[in-house]
Amino acid sequence: MPGPCLPHSSVYPSPDSDQAVPSGYVFERGIVGFSQLHTQGTGGTPSYGNLLVSPQTGLEIGEKEHISPKANESSQAFRYAVTLARYNIKCEMVPAAHSVLYKFTFPAATDSHIVLDVARKIGKSNALVTGAVNLAPDSATMSGGGTYEGNWAPGQYKLYFTANVSKKPQSFGTWTGKTKIPSSTSAAINNTEGGAFFGFPTRENEVVFLKIGVSFKSQQQSASFLQDEIPDWNFDKLQSKATKAWNDALKPVTVNGASREESERFYSALFHTLVQPRDRTGEFWDTNEPFWDDQYTLWDSWRTVYPLLALTDAKTFGGVVNSFIARHKHNGFVPETVVAGVEYSAGQGGNEVDNVITEAYWNQIPGIDWEAAHAVQVDNAEKVRTADYRDKGYTSIEEPKTGYSWRMKSGAGTLEFAYNDYCVGQLAKALGKQAEFDKYQKRSQSWLNVWNEGLKDGEFSGFINARHRDGSYSNTAARAGYNVDFYEGTCWTYSFRPTHALDEMVAKMGGRDMFIKRLNYAFKNKLVDFTNEPSFQTPWLFAAVNRPYLASYWAEQVRALYKGRALPGDEDNGTMSSLYCFLNMGFFPFAGQDIYYLHGGRLPEVRFRLHNGKTFKVVNKNAGDGNIYVQSASLDGKPLENAFIRHADIFRGGNLEFVMGPRPTSWGCHGDFNAEVAAGEIGG
Repeated sequence: MPGPCLPHSSVYPSPDSDQAVPSGYVFERGIVGFSQLHTQGTGGTPSYGNLLVSPQTGLEIGEKEHISPKANESSQAFRYAVTLARYNIKCEMVPAAHSVLYKFTFPAATDSHIVLDVARKIGKSNALVTGAVNLAPDSATMSGGGTYEGNWAPGQYKLYFTANVSKKPQSFGTWTGKTKIPSSTSAAINNTEGGAFFGFPTRENEVVFLKIGVSFKSQQQSASFLQDEIPDWNFDKLQSKATKAWNDALKPVTVNGASREESERFYSALFHTLVQPRDRTGEFWDTNEPFWDDQYTLWDSWRTVYPLLALTDAKTFGGVVNSFIARHKHNGFVPETVVAGVEYSAGQGGNEVDNVITEAYWNQIPGIDWEAAHAVQVDNAEKVRTADYRDKGYTSIEEPKTGYSWRMKSGAGTLEFAYNDYCVGQLAKALGKQAEFDKYQKRSQSWLNVWNEGLKDGEFSGFINARHRDGSYSNTAARAGYNVDFYEGTCWTYSFRPTHALDEMVAKMGGRDMFIKRLNYAFKNKLVDFTNEPSFQTPWLFAAVNRPYLASYWAEQVRALYKGRALPGDEDNGTMSSLYCFLNMGFFPFAGQDIYYLHGGRLPEVRFRLHNGKTFKVVNKNAGDGNIYVQSASLDGKPLENAFIRHADIFRGGNLEFVMGPRPTSWGCHGDFNAEVAAGEIGG
């Protein structure tokens, strides 16, 4: 979305086009208006796009009827501006946390209008199941809302608003369906189109402001948000506040020595990681317990977004984990997805909440009751994992998915539940719960129950495979199984997934040499899609088996897919952007484990101001110009021979330094390096 927002704010205003894409916006198309809520970089059914504001000359209520070409579009994190060429209306907006201030510069006209579509969302003109709109023309106020439907997370959600206009209207009205009702001050809107409008004459270049507050709780709360956050019409003052908010949010990370283009790309990526999840504390309960919403979904974000937040925004990370605890208390369960307060078991993987909690522990995130957080994990392990997984040690093909999710796949589900159990066990051990550790450590080996020794592909034997309740395996070929045995992956993809059991995985694939050969074969033959979440960690498995130069090579192939301003996959809560940040910094997390693998970075220097007051610095000497391989590395001035570091190395305020070069070296290979072999492995 090109619109502005504050870091992790509830509202995200942005222009919408006449095409129902998840962002609401298509650059090449015209604009139908500006809605107040959007999701960050997702796919699938569009969510939000509620409360569409449309400034016009004349009065049209249908989106196709009032669409406008655009001109002079500019976008910043804290401000957006565009001219609706059809009307010659300049439109500008700046955000607060739950509210937005619009500045419309009108032409001379006798019939200027501001129209508010209350019923629509992206892709659905009648999303308001039951609700209303009310007008108070004397105070130039619109208000209303109700119960909506149609988001990606199935289920109804409540949404309310209060809007004020700076100019008293000379005309006003509502509409339902296709019928305008002039001089009407209220309308019930139930499963139909509907909204309201204010009209007035305008002089050439006359500025009219509109401010709108949005609440998921009540109309009264939306009015309170509006009064507290935007008490006047001072556009410049609010823009200054938004600018400061972003400068403060980005301040923990400093990039030195990079080109302007590299810096812009890196900080844009960092910006994307600070949009979602959204702080909606106070919106869904009558308490101040934290509620972090729009987790869309943790399957996408747990591998890269949360490890980066640990370094850049620990306050948010802690808020999210405390929100897990509060959601468990109030709602009884904590699935991996929550959108507009609607809890949803998406079933793409397992119970990723468990992974995020343990990752928070490794990163020493402050302000968390670890016993309460661990209780959430145990509840997931004992009540949410599927019955077949708990009883048989694997999720079977025949297992009814109604208790978890229709997306659950036998192969993927078993692997992800096993990893969840590993994470539960790690926190249990840290809390001194030895019996629990033993239990979940054993259960984390359940991935072996879907390892089919008899499945072959060429010279490679043994792959993860879906399994029937009777113990037999599916007849899926090794290069198949996408969205059948696995969620968005194949037997090849998911066979590299048990990163918590690296030694066993390597042994199952025939030992280290055969593992390296198989992994390289998978990449060269495009059997692993490293732009999709199940394979994010896979390139760094080379570093884990003493081939860091191959990790460097394939990390660069991933980085090269970020062409221009494009992303190589769905952004999903900043997922692709956080991956980009790690690719350029030179180290990569195996979230849920106490380890980062190293590949060497592309930015000369990156400094993190950590939540404990320490500074962690990464230096990449000779970065750029094809120097993608680590020649040597040091940690706090001491030579580093292993291609990994631990969380403690970062949080004590360490200095990680790489010397980069154009060719593979023996660094991190522990004496097992051959230049000719290396040249063949990387293809030249």
